[in-house]
Amino acid sequence: MKKRTLLSIFCSCLLITFLSSAHAASPRPVIFDTDMAIDDWSALLVLAMHEELELVAVTSNGAGETRCGPALDNIGALLDLTASGDVAIACGDDYPMDGYFAFPEPWRQQADTLSGIALPDSTRTATEKHAVDVIHTTLADSDQQVVVVATGSLTNIAQWLEKYPADTDKVERLVIMGGAFEAPGNIIVPGFTDNHPNTKAEWNIFVDPEAAARVFASGLPIEVVGLDVTNQVKVTKAFARDFKTVAETPAAQFWDAVLDDNDWFIESGEYYFWDVLAALVALDPAFCQGDMAPVTVSLETGSPWQPSSLRSIPNITYSGAERRHLDAEKSGITRTGGDNPAVKICRKTDAERAFSLFTRTLNQG
Repeated sequence: MKKRTLLSIFCSCLLITFLSSAHAASPRPVIFDTDMAIDDWSALLVLAMHEELELVAVTSNGAGETRCGPALDNIGALLDLTASGDVAIACGDDYPMDGYFAFPEPWRQQADTLSGIALPDSTRTATEKHAVDVIHTTLADSDQQVVVVATGSLTNIAQWLEKYPADTDKVERLVIMGGAFEAPGNIIVPGFTDNHPNTKAEWNIFVDPEAAARVFASGLPIEVVGLDVTNQVKVTKAFARDFKTVAETPAAQFWDAVLDDNDWFIESGEYYFWDVLAALVALDPAFCQGDMAPVTVSLETGSPWQPSSLRSIPNITYSGAERRHLDAEKSGITRTGGDNPAVKICRKTDAERAFSLFTRTLNQG
């Protein structure tokens, strides 16, 4: 009897250990909210291909660098390069929550066309539901907390918080690529936005500062991957050369073609792994070494700078209010301090490990 009892206990312990290990090894569900620009494509591939993550939904909007129609097509085409299963795909509004700010048109055309890299049409079907509703249903259907990665304007995230405030308990972490604190802003880009008056803002926050202000006030567990840390992951000619020698999978070969087409961007010294680093932080928080602080976003009415303003944006916002002209020099700037809940601001990362893990992930079978 004693031997049977000990055997039963031993077997029970083995079963518990096995189940615990299986649970610990289960992929973490991820929602990717993206404006499908050049660095978003590679971030999407990382999130879709790493075995420790399960990409469950990809949402976009027309307020960032891409437009909804091309975004939905391109998301499906890129997912086809991976072994992803059923992934919900949706788009939100075509315009920011407030203001008339927009990315330069040449950047938007590149985003819409995948930088001219042709991919087969996807058989995946995007839902006609609004991205906000897809975020909600995806969270509701998950049996565990979900990591949300946002690498474009925060339009969808702010509208989701407004419509479904009770969903926040289902979010493990919100990783945001956006903002600048000690680092200079990136609104001024030679040849595209010369003479822009804003020297402090970062594009994802600048294009919809109203949305960003709401998200940073939300109390969500946020990690901010801003320019302070992404400046440490510059894409160089040496990296592109080394990547080419190991590009074996369809995903890696696509990305190699993108690097070839954007050799001028790499040579300019202005190309960084902005969104890729956010994806890696979602995978492993150790990529974000930083500190906790409240973040506020400046939001001031005033004079727009016409080359970065889209005049075709409707004068009425999604909520029925009159759209305001935001001050191009003063709006969209992220600062620490204020009354918002503290968030984690990434200050340092392991760049060598980041490039290595990216290369390995895109080339895994």
